Amino acid sequence: MRHKIIREIALSVIAAGGAENIIRALVEATARGTEATGCSLLTLEGENRRIVPRVSFGIDDDLLRGGQLLADDALKQLLRGNPLFVWDADGDPRIKHREALQREGIASAVFLPFRDRQQVRGIMRLFFARSMSFDREDLEFLESIAELGGSILRSAENQERLERDAEQARRDLARIRDERRHFLSFLSMVTHDLKSPLVAVQGYLKLLLRKSADCLDERMVKGIHRSIERVDGMMELISDLLELSRLESGQIVTEFKTVAWEEVLGAAVEMAHELASFQGINVTTEIHRPLPEVFASDIRLQQLILNLVSNSVRYTPRGGRITIRARRKNDAVTVSVEDSGSGISPEQLPHVFDEFFKGDPESLEGTGLGLSICKRIVDMHHGDIEVISPVPESRTGTLVSFSIPIGITCRVEDRYVLDDDTKGPAL
Repeated sequence: MRHKIIREIALSVIAAGGAENIIRALVEATARGTEATGCSLLTLEGENRRIVPRVSFGIDDDLLRGGQLLADDALKQLLRGNPLFVWDADGDPRIKHREALQREGIASAVFLPFRDRQQVRGIMRLFFARSMSFDREDLEFLESIAELGGSILRSAENQERLERDAEQARRDLARIRDERRHFLSFLSMVTHDLKSPLVAVQGYLKLLLRKSADCLDERMVKGIHRSIERVDGMMELISDLLELSRLESGQIVTEFKTVAWEEVLGAAVEMAHELASFQGINVTTEIHRPLPEVFASDIRLQQLILNLVSNSVRYTPRGGRITIRARRKNDAVTVSVEDSGSGISPEQLPHVFDEFFKGDPESLEGTGLGLSICKRIVDMHHGDIEVISPVPESRTGTLVSFSIPIGITCRVEDRYVLDDDTKGPAL
């Protein structure tokens, strides 16, 4: 129980006053309480357990030079956790440099190892101008002080280590953020530069097909069609990469404003009908009105819904159905897109939000970034998104639902982005 109480006291006093202040106060209070001429604390640091001066009170700094006052054997005993009491500093053979004590008028000394249950963490040295002797109760009390000091030093070491680790983590995070900004800037530049020549290639291929189809054999026509499809796929990938870079750099925060869910859903549903009807898929809606306003990007919310619909169209056969639902639930608006398609296998389900993940890796359709972009849009609005497949009620298809909080949800760091936007581009 004694060890536990001492440990709790150490943690409490450090939390209240800070480790360094508590260590200094302990040294000064012990010196005054024992009527010592002076007191010093040495700590053992590093893997080689180097003895380093930490705190002194009432004595010359020359006395703080590590363990030089004691003979080697005596110092080893002290470092094993055994206190040393030197009643006659002038004649005790355990004192190595008596002249240093003589200059200060020191007649006796006490060396207390500051230890916890694990190891010795420091040495307190008490110096007296007269020959001292302590009774058993005094010695036990001094050992309790040393034990308390050991617990304080251990807590201080842990705190210092945490502070060093936290500072290193801050530096690493700053470096990662800087590298990320450079990468996103590079990604945006490269994808933008790639888009222009691809648009030109795409235009020439379509022109060639339109103007010269009669002069080309069937094999060449098929080759041009395949080339156009590949270019279309690359254009989609470039658009998704540009979108990803904008989302990652926080640029969409500048689009945030108070928007009406009714308008967002109206525009998204209209475009969803056009997208699905071309593939012979029926779109139905179940919208529980009224729906509130939200602080968001209406463009991105529409994009989010259309990305989900586009995914459903890709994996739903002709004649299938897609249902868009929306309702207010507590302090959020929940929107879901359900389809009657082929669904997602259980082993693929945990990876659907991963970048470049495709259910069918061999398929030329899609970039594998659609759901990843959806996840980032939801994250930027501080919401949640989940995928369920198969849908429990129908035991087929896929259900993707997301929730966006109501009200102002712009974080402090988002506001910095907004502030920075007035000074220049985010990338």
